[in-house]
Amino acid sequence: MSMVHLTLLAAGTPILLIALRANLRTSLVHALIWALAAWIAWGVAFAVGDLDGVVLNPFRYVALCLTGCAGVAVLGARRPHALAWNLVVLGLFAVMVLPLLETAFLGTHPVDVVRIVFLAGTLAVGIVNYLPTRMGPAAFAVLMACGAGMVNLFLPEMLSPPVRFFFDGLLIAAPWLGLAFRARTKGSDGDLVWRRFRDSWGLVWGQRVREQFNRATENAGLPVSLHWRGLVGNTEKDEGTATLRAILQRFLEPGDQ
Repeated sequence: MSMVHLTLLAAGTPILLIALRANLRTSLVHALIWALAAWIAWGVAFAVGDLDGVVLNPFRYVALCLTGCAGVAVLGARRPHALAWNLVVLGLFAVMVLPLLETAFLGTHPVDVVRIVFLAGTLAVGIVNYLPTRMGPAAFAVLMACGAGMVNLFLPEMLSPPVRFFFDGLLIAAPWLGLAFRARTKGSDGDLVWRRFRDSWGLVWGQRVREQFNRATENAGLPVSLHWRGLVGNTEKDEGTATLRAILQRFLEPGDQ
Protein backbone atom coordinates (compact mmCIF):
# COMPACT_ATOMS: atom_id res chain seq x y z
CA MET A 1 0.00 0.00 0.00
CA SER A 2 1.49 3.33 -1.06
CA MET A 3 1.58 6.47 1.03
CA VAL A 4 -0.61 8.09 -1.62
CA HIS A 5 -3.38 5.58 -0.95
CA LEU A 6 -3.04 5.91 2.81
CA THR A 7 -3.15 9.70 2.59
CA LEU A 8 -6.26 9.67 0.40
CA LEU A 9 -7.89 7.12 2.66
CA ALA A 10 -7.33 9.35 5.68
CA ALA A 11 -8.56 12.38 3.74
CA GLY A 12 -11.80 10.60 2.84
CA THR A 13 -12.63 9.77 6.46
CA PRO A 14 -13.97 13.27 7.34
CA ILE A 15 -16.47 12.98 4.47
CA LEU A 16 -17.98 9.89 6.08
CA LEU A 17 -17.91 11.51 9.52
CA ILE A 18 -19.72 14.58 8.17
CA ALA A 19 -22.33 12.34 6.53
CA LEU A 20 -22.79 10.46 9.80
CA ARG A 21 -23.21 13.68 11.77
CA ALA A 22 -25.73 15.00 9.24
CA ASN A 23 -27.81 11.83 9.58
CA LEU A 24 -27.73 11.32 13.35
CA ARG A 25 -31.48 12.00 13.55
CA THR A 26 -32.41 9.96 10.48
CA SER A 27 -33.05 6.26 10.06
CA LEU A 28 -29.88 6.07 7.96
CA VAL A 29 -27.55 6.49 10.93
CA HIS A 30 -27.01 2.76 11.46
CA ALA A 31 -26.08 2.20 7.82
CA LEU A 32 -23.53 5.00 8.03
CA ILE A 33 -22.00 3.44 11.14
CA TRP A 34 -21.61 0.21 9.16
CA ALA A 35 -20.08 2.21 6.30
CA LEU A 36 -17.59 3.90 8.63
CA ALA A 37 -16.66 0.50 10.10
CA ALA A 38 -16.10 -0.81 6.58
CA TRP A 39 -13.95 2.21 5.72
CA ILE A 40 -11.77 1.63 8.78
CA ALA A 41 -11.53 -2.07 7.93
CA TRP A 42 -10.35 -1.22 4.41
CA GLY A 43 -7.73 1.07 5.89
CA VAL A 44 -6.43 -1.75 8.08
CA ALA A 45 -6.48 -4.15 5.13
CA PHE A 46 -4.55 -1.73 2.92
CA ALA A 47 -2.02 -1.02 5.67
CA VAL A 48 -1.41 -4.71 6.37
CA GLY A 49 -1.18 -5.60 2.68
CA ASP A 50 -1.01 -9.09 1.24
CA LEU A 51 -0.19 -11.91 3.64
CA ASP A 52 2.13 -14.68 2.49
CA GLY A 53 1.05 -18.25 3.09
CA VAL A 54 -2.57 -17.31 3.88
CA VAL A 55 -5.37 -18.83 1.80
CA LEU A 56 -7.86 -16.08 2.65
CA ASN A 57 -6.69 -12.60 3.68
CA PRO A 58 -8.84 -12.01 6.80
CA PHE A 59 -8.50 -8.23 6.74
CA ARG A 60 -9.73 -7.80 3.18
CA TYR A 61 -12.42 -10.39 3.73
CA VAL A 62 -13.80 -8.59 6.80
CA ALA A 63 -13.68 -5.28 4.90
CA LEU A 64 -15.77 -6.80 2.09
CA CYS A 65 -18.24 -8.24 4.60
CA LEU A 66 -18.67 -4.89 6.36
CA THR A 67 -19.15 -3.15 3.00
CA GLY A 68 -21.95 -5.58 2.19
CA CYS A 69 -23.53 -5.03 5.60
CA ALA A 70 -23.54 -1.25 5.08
CA GLY A 71 -25.54 -1.67 1.87
CA VAL A 72 -27.98 -4.16 3.38
CA ALA A 73 -28.51 -1.89 6.41
CA VAL A 74 -29.97 0.75 4.08
CA LEU A 75 -32.68 -1.66 2.92
CA GLY A 76 -34.23 -1.66 6.41
CA ALA A 77 -33.59 2.00 7.21
CA ARG A 78 -37.13 3.06 8.07
CA ARG A 79 -38.61 3.73 11.47
CA PRO A 80 -39.71 2.09 13.70
CA HIS A 81 -37.92 -1.06 12.55
CA ALA A 82 -34.46 0.34 11.69
CA LEU A 83 -32.81 -0.75 14.94
CA ALA A 84 -34.30 -4.25 14.79
CA TRP A 85 -33.17 -4.55 11.18
CA ASN A 86 -29.61 -3.87 12.23
CA LEU A 87 -29.73 -6.89 14.52
CA VAL A 88 -30.49 -8.86 11.37
CA VAL A 89 -27.53 -7.20 9.66
CA LEU A 90 -25.34 -8.11 12.62
CA GLY A 91 -26.43 -11.72 12.21
CA LEU A 92 -25.60 -11.49 8.52
CA PHE A 93 -22.12 -10.28 9.37
CA ALA A 94 -21.64 -13.17 11.81
CA VAL A 95 -22.64 -15.66 9.11
CA MET A 96 -20.29 -14.12 6.56
CA VAL A 97 -17.24 -14.13 8.85
CA LEU A 98 -17.91 -17.70 9.97
CA PRO A 99 -15.36 -19.09 7.45
CA LEU A 100 -12.59 -17.22 9.29
CA LEU A 101 -13.56 -18.83 12.59
CA GLU A 102 -13.85 -22.25 10.99
CA THR A 103 -10.39 -21.89 9.50
CA ALA A 104 -8.89 -20.68 12.78
CA PHE A 105 -10.40 -23.34 15.03
CA LEU A 106 -11.17 -26.29 12.73
CA GLY A 107 -8.57 -25.85 10.03
CA THR A 108 -11.16 -26.12 7.26
CA HIS A 109 -10.69 -24.54 3.84
CA PRO A 110 -12.49 -21.16 3.84
CA VAL A 111 -13.30 -20.97 0.14
CA ASP A 112 -16.32 -22.59 -1.51
CA VAL A 113 -18.73 -21.56 -4.25
CA VAL A 114 -21.72 -21.01 -1.96
CA ARG A 115 -19.85 -18.56 0.26
CA ILE A 116 -18.39 -16.69 -2.69
CA VAL A 117 -21.83 -16.29 -4.29
CA PHE A 118 -23.39 -15.27 -0.97
CA LEU A 119 -20.81 -12.55 -0.36
CA ALA A 120 -20.99 -11.32 -3.96
CA GLY A 121 -24.79 -11.15 -3.80
CA THR A 122 -24.73 -9.25 -0.52
CA LEU A 123 -22.33 -6.70 -1.96
CA ALA A 124 -24.26 -6.32 -5.22
CA VAL A 125 -27.65 -5.75 -3.57
CA GLY A 126 -26.43 -2.84 -1.49
CA ILE A 127 -24.29 -1.18 -4.13
CA VAL A 128 -26.67 -1.51 -7.11
CA ASN A 129 -29.31 0.24 -4.97
CA TYR A 130 -27.42 3.52 -5.54
CA LEU A 131 -26.53 3.23 -9.22
CA PRO A 132 -29.63 5.16 -10.49
CA THR A 133 -28.98 8.08 -8.11
CA ARG A 134 -26.48 10.92 -8.06
CA MET A 135 -24.37 8.60 -5.93
CA GLY A 136 -24.12 6.36 -8.98
CA PRO A 137 -20.48 7.19 -9.88
CA ALA A 138 -19.37 6.51 -6.30
CA ALA A 139 -21.43 3.31 -6.20
CA PHE A 140 -19.94 2.16 -9.50
CA ALA A 141 -16.42 2.77 -8.17
CA VAL A 142 -17.21 0.71 -5.06
CA LEU A 143 -18.78 -2.02 -7.20
CA MET A 144 -15.69 -2.31 -9.39
CA ALA A 145 -13.35 -2.20 -6.39
CA CYS A 146 -15.30 -4.86 -4.50
CA GLY A 147 -15.43 -7.04 -7.61
CA ALA A 148 -11.67 -6.80 -7.89
CA GLY A 149 -11.41 -7.41 -4.16
CA MET A 150 -13.36 -10.65 -4.55
CA VAL A 151 -11.05 -11.77 -7.35
CA ASN A 152 -8.02 -10.79 -5.30
CA LEU A 153 -9.28 -12.90 -2.40
CA PHE A 154 -10.24 -16.06 -4.20
CA LEU A 155 -8.14 -15.93 -7.41
CA PRO A 156 -5.22 -13.66 -6.48
CA GLU A 157 -3.04 -14.81 -9.37
CA MET A 158 -5.45 -13.15 -11.84
CA LEU A 159 -4.64 -9.60 -10.70
CA SER A 160 -1.22 -8.05 -11.06
CA PRO A 161 -0.02 -5.54 -8.42
CA PRO A 162 -0.67 -2.51 -10.69
CA VAL A 163 -4.24 -3.69 -11.31
CA ARG A 164 -4.86 -4.17 -7.59
CA PHE A 165 -3.37 -0.73 -6.98
CA PHE A 166 -5.82 0.79 -9.48
CA PHE A 167 -8.93 -0.83 -8.01
CA ASP A 168 -7.89 0.02 -4.46
CA GLY A 169 -7.63 3.61 -5.66
CA LEU A 170 -11.19 3.42 -7.02
CA LEU A 171 -12.50 2.45 -3.61
CA ILE A 172 -10.62 5.28 -1.92
CA ALA A 173 -12.01 7.75 -4.48
CA ALA A 174 -15.64 6.78 -3.75
CA PRO A 175 -16.34 9.36 -0.98
CA TRP A 176 -14.92 12.14 -3.14
CA LEU A 177 -17.03 11.04 -6.11
CA GLY A 178 -20.12 11.00 -3.93
CA LEU A 179 -19.34 14.47 -2.62
CA ALA A 180 -18.69 15.87 -6.10
CA PHE A 181 -21.78 14.46 -7.79
CA ARG A 182 -24.13 15.20 -4.93
CA ALA A 183 -23.63 18.95 -5.11
CA ARG A 184 -26.86 20.87 -4.61
CA THR A 185 -28.96 21.26 -7.76
CA LYS A 186 -31.65 23.74 -8.66
CA GLY A 187 -35.32 22.94 -8.25
CA SER A 188 -38.39 23.55 -6.16
CA ASP A 189 -38.44 22.88 -2.45
CA GLY A 190 -40.23 19.59 -3.04
CA ASP A 191 -37.74 18.54 -5.70
CA LEU A 192 -34.80 19.19 -3.38
CA VAL A 193 -36.42 17.25 -0.54
CA TRP A 194 -37.09 14.33 -2.86
CA ARG A 195 -33.62 14.28 -4.43
CA ARG A 196 -31.91 14.34 -1.07
CA PHE A 197 -33.98 11.37 0.06
CA ARG A 198 -33.57 9.50 -3.24
CA ASP A 199 -29.80 9.93 -3.28
CA SER A 200 -29.45 8.96 0.40
CA TRP A 201 -31.73 5.93 0.55
CA GLY A 202 -31.37 4.70 -3.03
CA LEU A 203 -33.58 2.93 -5.54
CA VAL A 204 -35.46 0.51 -3.27
CA TRP A 205 -36.84 3.07 -0.84
CA GLY A 206 -37.10 5.69 -3.57
CA GLN A 207 -39.47 3.54 -5.59
CA ARG A 208 -41.57 2.65 -2.55
CA VAL A 209 -41.91 6.30 -1.53
CA ARG A 210 -42.82 7.26 -5.10
CA GLU A 211 -45.58 4.65 -5.19
CA GLN A 212 -46.92 5.75 -1.81
CA PHE A 213 -46.84 9.42 -2.79
CA ASN A 214 -48.57 8.90 -6.11
CA ARG A 215 -51.34 6.82 -4.50
CA ALA A 216 -51.84 9.50 -1.85
CA THR A 217 -52.05 12.39 -4.32
CA GLU A 218 -54.34 10.42 -6.63
CA ASN A 219 -56.72 9.64 -3.76
CA ALA A 220 -56.64 13.30 -2.68
CA GLY A 221 -57.27 14.53 -6.22
CA LEU A 222 -54.04 16.54 -6.37
CA PRO A 223 -52.73 17.15 -9.92
CA VAL A 224 -49.13 16.38 -9.02
CA SER A 225 -47.08 13.20 -9.29
CA LEU A 226 -43.62 12.18 -8.18
CA HIS A 227 -41.24 11.02 -10.89
CA TRP A 228 -37.67 9.86 -10.42
CA ARG A 229 -36.32 13.38 -11.06
CA GLY A 230 -38.86 15.22 -8.95
CA LEU A 231 -42.41 16.52 -8.70
CA VAL A 232 -44.39 16.93 -11.91
CA GLY A 233 -47.51 19.09 -12.08
CA ASN A 234 -48.34 22.69 -12.95
CA THR A 235 -50.31 23.41 -9.79
CA GLU A 236 -50.65 22.30 -6.18
CA LYS A 237 -46.92 21.73 -5.73
CA ASP A 238 -47.10 23.08 -2.19
CA GLU A 239 -49.65 20.42 -1.30
CA GLY A 240 -47.47 17.84 -3.02
CA THR A 241 -44.44 18.93 -1.01
CA ALA A 242 -46.44 18.69 2.23
CA THR A 243 -47.55 15.17 1.29
CA LEU A 244 -43.97 14.16 0.54
CA ARG A 245 -42.72 15.55 3.86
CA ALA A 246 -45.42 13.61 5.70
CA ILE A 247 -44.40 10.35 4.02
CA LEU A 248 -40.73 10.93 4.80
CA GLN A 249 -41.33 11.32 8.55
CA ARG A 250 -40.53 7.62 8.97
CA PHE A 251 -37.07 8.33 7.57
CA LEU A 252 -36.26 11.93 8.51
CA GLU A 253 -37.04 14.28 11.36
CA PRO A 254 -39.19 17.21 10.13
CA GLY A 255 -36.32 19.64 10.74
CA ASP A 256 -33.96 17.55 8.61
CA GLN A 257 -36.13 17.44 5.49
